[in-house]
Amino acid sequence: MHRLLRHPFLRFVLVGLSNTAVGFGTTWAALRLFGWGDAAANAIGYAIGFLWGFTWHRIWTFRHRGAVEQGLLRYGAVCAVAYAANLAVVLEVSRLLGSGQLLTQACGMVTYTTLAYAGARLYAFRAPAAT
Repeated sequence: MHRLLRHPFLRFVLVGLSNTAVGFGTTWAALRLFGWGDAAANAIGYAIGFLWGFTWHRIWTFRHRGAVEQGLLRYGAVCAVAYAANLAVVLEVSRLLGSGQLLTQACGMVTYTTLAYAGARLYAFRAPAAT
């Protein structure tokens, strides 16, 4: 198992799974326990997931040693684009299925995860060019 964890992609998947659990759990609690609407529940789930994901992707997944501020801004930009696409999906699926459906949130998560991975790897935590 230790050898497998040397591969950044596997680390990305594991952080992504934990990030999904944290974000989805937060979203579920907001929807079911606190009675929040779809957009608000989705926003709080992704806000908590953003902080979790940045921290673990920087430290463990990509072992990024660049400036924290630059990484955070880039990761923020990546997540903003991914979140906008996610929210568009959430609102459209909510319109089709009705409000409060967890499937609505899952559809948004697939969109977000796909875009966030590509952006994190290619932009936010990109290794510096060799000199």
